[in-house]
Amino acid sequence: MGSRNASELNLISDNDVMIDILQRLPLKTLMRCKCVCKWWNNLISDPTFKSSYSRRNPQYYVSGFFLQKFLFLELHSKLLFFPCEGHIDAAPEPSLSFIEDDKGVRIQHSCNGLLLCSSFRCLEKDRQFYICKPTTKQYLRLPYPVCRIVFGSNIAYDPSKSPHYKIVCICDSYLSENHRQIKIFSPFTGSWKVSGNPFSVLDEVMLFNRGIFFNGMLHWVGRGNLALRFDVEREVMLTMPMPPIQEGWTERRVRYFGESGGLLFLIETYGPLTAGIDVKEMKSDYSGWFVKYHLNLDTVAFHSPGIRINYTLAILHIAHQRVGDEDESFMVIHVPGDLVSFKLKDNTLMELQTSNQVNKALGLWYSWEGVYPYSNTYCYL
Repeated sequence: MGSRNASELNLISDNDVMIDILQRLPLKTLMRCKCVCKWWNNLISDPTFKSSYSRRNPQYYVSGFFLQKFLFLELHSKLLFFPCEGHIDAAPEPSLSFIEDDKGVRIQHSCNGLLLCSSFRCLEKDRQFYICKPTTKQYLRLPYPVCRIVFGSNIAYDPSKSPHYKIVCICDSYLSENHRQIKIFSPFTGSWKVSGNPFSVLDEVMLFNRGIFFNGMLHWVGRGNLALRFDVEREVMLTMPMPPIQEGWTERRVRYFGESGGLLFLIETYGPLTAGIDVKEMKSDYSGWFVKYHLNLDTVAFHSPGIRINYTLAILHIAHQRVGDEDESFMVIHVPGDLVSFKLKDNTLMELQTSNQVNKALGLWYSWEGVYPYSNTYCYL
């Protein structure tokens, strides 16, 4: 009996056995296990374990999206989380209060379960940046990149390829006010490095704060004719085509730009929306855009009478998904006081599971630039 107990004790204290057990646990349970003993904490915190765990437990679906609004008299940004249908249990708390910053905190970017946040109401020189995982309430403070102006900061993170993230920052350049400089933060070095030479944006208004990461690249569009994509591993900046700006307009009217299911989507509108909305998809070889879906606004107006008069609406999210051979992709639209979701294939209404808290706050106006998709990936910092 004593010999068997000793054998069992040796078994339970074996690192390989314990690692195999810990890798099978859900993320929330795993985080609690770090507090059990120093041994478990060391195993779970080891970079090799993190890499193995992230690869073994991938999740890529968008479980919902954060809605962010800035109110003039409020120190903190107004933050809500809207869960997608079927993912209510995966919804994180719509609060960043676990980040200790007396200036308040706002979201700057989201990517595959991680949020990049920063101090809210403060001078640029006093701004702090944070990378965080809201479901586990983990966060790390990042050093500020050495520059005068930050035009945009974006996360580059694909848990299917690597458990490690990078932060890509677009800063001002010493060359001229029309040039930008890429800087990259790596958690390995804990510092920023300059990437490549400064590049020119001429007089373009680029939406560098709304980069879309997929296929190993960050993608940006602007208000003019320029669109860019940055290969994060090779550190190479490339251009990509954009549809022509409609005749009679001097500036591009971007109403949505995002990725879902490995596809890049763009929506632009010029003038009244009575003709409906075209959802354009980028070709896989980046040779151009084509119309993938057309949303008939008469259908939307029928279900949401509030937009019959002026067709006021905002596109918040496009989810590309297939069930077997069927296209079940849908679009979430915000109209005053409500969220409306439609299947893109046939414009049919979907039921939305909106909480009372979200319903009360929907009187505020949200746009796609204040929406941050969230994937409940099994990653941790």
